[in-house]
Amino acid sequence: MIMANFDPNHWQQINISPNGENTGAGQSMDGSVLFTKQGSGSVFFTDTKTSAAEQLWQIFTFNSSYYVLRTQGSGPGGYMNTGLNPNESTPGKTVPQMANYSISDNSMFWQIIPWGDGTFYFTNAANGTTWHLAIKPNSLMVMTSNITSPQDAQRFSFTQMGTIDDARFSSVVVSYSSC
Repeated sequence: MIMANFDPNHWQQINISPNGENTGAGQSMDGSVLFTKQGSGSVFFTDTKTSAAEQLWQIFTFNSSYYVLRTQGSGPGGYMNTGLNPNESTPGKTVPQMANYSISDNSMFWQIIPWGDGTFYFTNAANGTTWHLAIKPNSLMVMTSNITSPQDAQRFSFTQMGTIDDARFSSVVVSYSSC
């Protein structure tokens, strides 16, 4: 598999493909602050704001297969992972979320794979390659097993933003046996 090349010392904005028919056009992915007592937050698409800390993503290479994603807003210990949501209507009931590394599992590891048209899709270590990250018409996010290529709701692009230059974001911490 070919890994995309991201500079871990630059913030990235993650956008839905602007030529897609999905409602996410003109929006960026938001990874919220960790607002629950357990240390978790949400992931969704919202109107693009280049200065929003929750829309500034670090894509950190973990190993030769996986990345760890976190936002400036979630802080150095808040990683995007997946979890079950009993209220989700999509089969699998799995959604992305932000979580403190201490309550994360291998769902914090992501692959970012090119569709071949300049856009990318995400898979997750816990869910496997037969599930992709997708944006729903209401701008919420879900993992879906509908992976025929390409899917507008699964076509993501990246805009490199400013440098990070913060020692707190120079490594990742895992609290269990990783992949």
